[in-house]
Amino acid sequence: MSKPSPLFSHAFPPLLILAFALSLSAGCASLTGAESATGPAGVRENGLLVLGQKDQNRIAEVRTGERIAVRLPENPTTGFTWAVAESDRRLLALDGTDYAPPEEAGFIGTRGERTFTFTAREPGEVPLTLKYWRFWEGDASIAERYTVTVRIIP
Repeated sequence: MSKPSPLFSHAFPPLLILAFALSLSAGCASLTGAESATGPAGVRENGLLVLGQKDQNRIAEVRTGERIAVRLPENPTTGFTWAVAESDRRLLALDGTDYAPPEEAGFIGTRGERTFTFTAREPGEVPLTLKYWRFWEGDASIAERYTVTVRIIP
C-alpha cells in the first residue's frame, strides 16, 4: 500500500477548515437576511393592514381602532384549516374569518385563501399565532404555524 504524499496530508486539514469556515459564513449571510425580515409588516389597502405569508415573524404596527387582515393559503379539501392558536382578545379582537375558493375552478386540490380580520382594541403588544391543522385530530396534526407580533399604539 502506498503512503499518501506529504503535500496531500498537510494540505487536507487546512482545506477542511477552509470549507467549514465558508459554510459558516454562508450561514451568517442567511441569518442577516432573516434579521431584516423582522422589520415592519404588511401592506395597507383601504385603511386595512393586510398581512400574508411573507410577513411571518415580523412586527405589524397599527393604531387603536385600526383593522388587520391576515390572508393565508388554505385547502380545506385536505381537512386542514387555519385557526387562531394564540392571541389576546382584550388587545386584538377577532372580527371574523372567511374562506375564498381558488379563482381557477375545476382544479381539485387547489388552495384558496383564508382571511382572518381583527380590530386593535387597546395599546400593547400581542403575539398572534395561527395554526394549520385538522381540528378533530388536535395539536398533533399541526402542519404549519404562522406568527406575527402586533404592536398596537394609541
